[in-house]
Amino acid sequence: MKLKLKALKETKSFYKWKLKQKNLTEKERNKFLEALKIIEKIIKKKEESGEKEKHKKSIAYDHKNRIAEKGGLNNYGC
Repeated sequence: MKLKLKALKETKSFYKWKLKQKNLTEKERNKFLEALKIIEKIIKKKEESGEKEKHKKSIAYDHKNRIAEKGGLNNYGC
């Protein structure tokens, strides 16, 4: 399972917010703290390794226009 850096940071923020709540039991608080430590280690490893978020925009390739620009299918050996 591949975890994305952005999702990890969002989860870290959520856990920090949860820990500020007064109505947590000691057991719940300990679980959040333990999970937060693990998340911080993973984030640190990913940042040290230089992992970056992938560029999400893809450029659509319009085959019909490319073929028309080249003068039809005959120029492609068809």
